[in-house]
Order: sequence, then structure tokens, then C-alpha cells
Amino acid sequence: MAKLKLLIIAPRYGSLGRGVEVFVREFVRRLDTDFLEVTVLSGPHSEAAKGAKFEFSKLLCRERTESGLWRLLYRLPSRLYLASTDIESLTLMLNSRVFLRDNNFDIIMPFGGIWSYRFASFYKKSARIIAVGHAGPVLSELHHSDFFVAVTPADAELARNIFPKMPIKVIPNGVDTCRFTEPISKEVRPVKVILCSAALTKGKGHEFLFDAVWKLDSNTRLLCAGRGPLKDELTSHPLSRSGRVDFLELTPEQMPDLYQTADAFSLASPMETFGLVFLEALACGLPVVAHDGPRQRFVVGETGFYCNVHDCCSYADALRHALQSAPDIRRRKHAEAFQWDRVLMQYQKVFASLVP
Repeated sequence: MAKLKLLIIAPRYGSLGRGVEVFVREFVRRLDTDFLEVTVLSGPHSEAAKGAKFEFSKLLCRERTESGLWRLLYRLPSRLYLASTDIESLTLMLNSRVFLRDNNFDIIMPFGGIWSYRFASFYKKSARIIAVGHAGPVLSELHHSDFFVAVTPADAELARNIFPKMPIKVIPNGVDTCRFTEPISKEVRPVKVILCSAALTKGKGHEFLFDAVWKLDSNTRLLCAGRGPLKDELTSHPLSRSGRVDFLELTPEQMPDLYQTADAFSLASPMETFGLVFLEALACGLPVVAHDGPRQRFVVGETGFYCNVHDCCSYADALRHALQSAPDIRRRKHAEAFQWDRVLMQYQKVFASLVP
């Protein structure tokens, strides 16, 4: 039986550590190469992964478009310009037209925003396009797709409401729990540490977490792992000025050790689509505090501590209860239900169903 030809479009594969790039990296590494012939279309900054072919094309990185004269462009009404991520995706796809024209694939999975979907749809020939909802269901992307993978049941329901005829399957993101271990024993420490691992951007809700931790006892510290434009604003928060916040920028390889230094984990992010870091924290046995929403309840499970993160008193109470909670073996057990082998098995079933 001939291998299925899979094209993955990932503009910043290997150069960013956001959720999408982490997912694609792990996904590509673990795919069954006896079943699939995998090609990754990405920018030239990427690092090739074993078992996959790579097609590198030039693109204009968003970092270059978010400073200098480019900043003047973003003062215009949004309908008059392309966002930095759109420019990145558009330039990659424009430089990849010959490659797309001259190659045939069975499955295409775009991860570069609307322009990757538009070009994939135009050049797909007989290929089937699978949209993976890392940002939830997006109507413009579904319009160019043949199948939608929702990462939570809540997103599957949203997709059915906005695009009723679209075939949909719920397949969560995967986690490698073998990389994360629960501490054999944790000494009682006078200082309690809450860890938050996320890009320092508005959508992650750091301001809600900072306000809540500010209401806790002074022996509670916050450890922020991530980078982003919000750092300057967060360093001026009273919690930071009191010396109770540490900012770190770590690689994914360094994260397992960092979880071991914390007593609890929290990511406010009310609109978080999935939150892989929740599963990583649970795999380390940490109590997790999250916004009370259907996505978060699906990912974090029964052992989570939930609250309305917009209410800093409610948020502070949830954090306090989490820090006082006893170890619970169900935390790691829940994370293990999202193991990569289970996730990939479901994807391969989808691939086989779409290609005769």
C-alpha cells in the first residue's frame, strides 16, 4: 500500500515555542513514517526533524514587522492592513507557489493562518485540507477546509454552530508525560511558589493573576516563565515592585525542572483554547487553578480549582485552596489520558478515512 502524502504548513516551525509550534514539532517527530510521507513547508529558520522532508521558503518574520517604520502601519484601521502574522504567512506562501504547483499531496494541514488556507485551497488539486483548531473554529479557515479537528468538545460545538456541514472530530493536543515527573517528596517551605508559563501577551490574562496573588500572604511568590511585550507593564505592577515576582525565559527542555520548583500552577487566560501547560503541570502533580470555562474543565479535569479570574477575590481564594491542597494521584492520571500515542492514533484514523 502506497504511503499517504501529508503536507504540513508551519511558517515558524522550530523557531518559536508557542503552543502551535510545540504541537507541530512533536506531531512531526512522532508520526508513523511507514504510513505517511511527511513534508513540512516552513521558513528557512527551521530545523529539520528526522523522518520528514522539509521545504524551506523565505518569509518576512513578524519580529521585523513589529518595530521601526512598520509600527506606523498598525496605527491604521485594521481593515486597511495585514497583521504581522498575516504578513509572515503571506510572504511564505507567495514564495512557495512553484513548490505547491509542482507537488501533489493527499492531506494538507495548514498552521499559518488564513493565507496558508487560501493558498492550500487554490493549489490542493485532489488533496483534503484538515483544519486543526488551535485558535478555535475560524469561519474563514473552515470555508477552505474539508475536515475540522476540534481540540475540545466545546470547540466542536462551536464549529457545528457556525459550519453545520463540516465533518468534525474531537482530538485533544498531546503531552509526553514521560518528560515530567512528580517529586518523590517535597519539603515544607515557608515560601509558596505559584508558576505561570505563558507568553507575556494580553490574551494570557497575567494581569488577573497578578491582582489575585497580590491579595495572598506576602510569603507567596509568583514565577512567570515566558517572554513578550507585556513584560514592561507587568514589572510595574505592585506585586512586582514588592519583589514577589521572578521572570524567566526558558526553553521547552528546561521546563520539566521548573515545574518541580512550584507548589501550584495557574494560567488565567479566559479564552485559552487548550493550554498544554495545564497538562504538563498536572503530570508533575501540581494543583492547577484555571478559569471556570468548558475548555479548561475538559483539559484540567476533576482535580482542578476553578474560579472567575475576572474576580480577583474569587481567583485569590482558588489559589489559596490550591496551595493548601494535598497530593492527588488523579492529577497525573488525568494528564496520562492525553498521551501522544492515543492522539496520533486518532489522527491516523482521520487520514485513512479521508483518502480512499
